[in-house]
Amino acid sequence: MGKLKIEDLKKIKEQVKVTTAMRADIDKDVKVIVHMGTCGIASGARNAMAALMKAAEEKNLDIEIGQSGCIGICDREPIVTVIRKGEPQVRYGKVTAEIMEEIINSHVIGGAVVEKYMLADAPKA
Repeated sequence: MGKLKIEDLKKIKEQVKVTTAMRADIDKDVKVIVHMGTCGIASGARNAMAALMKAAEEKNLDIEIGQSGCIGICDREPIVTVIRKGEPQVRYGKVTAEIMEEIINSHVIGGAVVEKYMLADAPKA
């Protein structure tokens, strides 16, 4: 690895601030979890997470963003879970960056489940 420049360090600092803020804010009305087990990452979960983080920043969304490991249905990865207060959690499968945008606009912001990508809805946690 080459020498780090000041710009590189500033970028790392901003990424850490975003990550730390995500961990600290746990009382949001909406939580979005990207399942990032090995199978999820191999299937493109990083792209889904990047799209989520970009949208959260651009749209100034007041949501909690989290990550989890594998939930045992690897053939449906990348998997994203959306939890809205007072509603059942919803899992989406085979989530690409484009699908993530649709989920954000319809479900996270608008409150309407995107049934065509839904894996299952689970009882409230």
